[in-house]
Amino acid sequence: MYQLKIDRINAVIEVTLKGVVRAEEAQAYAAEYKKALGSLYGRRIRVLVDFRGFSIASEQATELLRDIGATSAAMGVIRTAELVQSDLAALQAGRIARESGTAEIVRVFKDEGAARAWLLGDRAAT
Repeated sequence: MYQLKIDRINAVIEVTLKGVVRAEEAQAYAAEYKKALGSLYGRRIRVLVDFRGFSIASEQATELLRDIGATSAAMGVIRTAELVQSDLAALQAGRIARESGTAEIVRVFKDEGAARAWLLGDRAAT
């Protein structure tokens, strides 16, 4: 299951992924996410992804996350904060960011407050 919210004022997309996302749902999520990016195109977009209830169960899901990361950078995302619940999930998230070429814009957090503070930390400069 996934949930996607757009904060148009701050140009923030919030994504929550829970459980195991099946192929059809992953494709629907990817399409909705790209549409959300498009709605903020031309702005300095920030993304908060909550992976705390998500299980990456397949190579297909990992590949989808790599593709979404690459699309994000190309469409104006300047920061992505990823929330995880374990050190193992943090390592996996970091590996996916490196493989998608987005490691410079992605930070992994266990604390939601710290993630939000980092995500919006440079707003005064924008």
